[in-house]
Amino acid sequence: MQASNGAHPLEGLVAVVTGGGRGIGRAYCERLAAYGARVVVNDAGVSTHGEATTETPAEEVAAAIVAAGGKAVVHTGDVAQMSTGRDLLACALDTWGRLDIVVANAGFGRPRMAFNLDDSDWDAVIGVHLKGTFAIAQPALQHWRAQSKATGAPAYGRLITTATGLLLYGGAGQSNYVAAKAGVLAFTEAVATEMAPYGVTANTIMPGANTRLAQIGWRMQRSIDDDTAAEVTFDPRDPVHVAEFGCYLASPAGGWISGQTFQARGGHIEHVQTFVVDHTLERADRGWTVADLTGEMPRMFGAGARRADPPPTTWKKPS
Repeated sequence: MQASNGAHPLEGLVAVVTGGGRGIGRAYCERLAAYGARVVVNDAGVSTHGEATTETPAEEVAAAIVAAGGKAVVHTGDVAQMSTGRDLLACALDTWGRLDIVVANAGFGRPRMAFNLDDSDWDAVIGVHLKGTFAIAQPALQHWRAQSKATGAPAYGRLITTATGLLLYGGAGQSNYVAAKAGVLAFTEAVATEMAPYGVTANTIMPGANTRLAQIGWRMQRSIDDDTAAEVTFDPRDPVHVAEFGCYLASPAGGWISGQTFQARGGHIEHVQTFVVDHTLERADRGWTVADLTGEMPRMFGAGARRADPPPTTWKKPS
């Protein structure tokens, strides 16, 4: 890898970005290229519900990058297919001889309440988000592991996956989507542990930005902002802010961070603790009966006062 500098910290690196034709994916591609990376722009050009269209967003983004003096190639494969991950790795290696960064960003939504959700909508959303993340990650992980084993040194590998803030705030009408994204988050944490011996990092971003999938959610706020839009110099909804943080994680400077989840939106970057034990109800000498739990469980959630002389019980809250 060429030495990085402040203006081009990703100089000499090669990145694959899925869903790179629009929104956050496009911002990733453009910022990675601006920082010196060569980019494989993957986008199948589907609608927000995953249906085929005649649009060619990957070609448009790659052309814009090249016109700006960067380097990019196009890939239009479906990330829900395992073959696409292998094709993306081959595309990077055949074109530039290396792969250093994988950004799993592709996705679409089919929102419905769970009681109205068709199994095809479940399969499609799980496929593009969860299987799609695995499909593009596995070949890259295999490649980086082989590199490290061959050289005896850490490989330069960065996996950046995409979850959603709905995991924090609730996802009514999005049960398929949040289930997929929870899987992505858990998968990424496992990969971080598995790949640590090889120097490869894996992190998850919960993005907040104005994209096609977020249009409805932003509609009211946009109407409020219309009158002052001409005066605004900083747009916290711009996908570029998410992409900038992703570029940091992809850079040499971000190599010390792995297995972490962050929420990024506008000027806010939040570290999200995942799968953390809150309180523990414990007995050292015996287990619990339904009668015991009927009295004790509400206290775990702060209801009522503890008995003056309770049975041997230990309440723990992690420090």
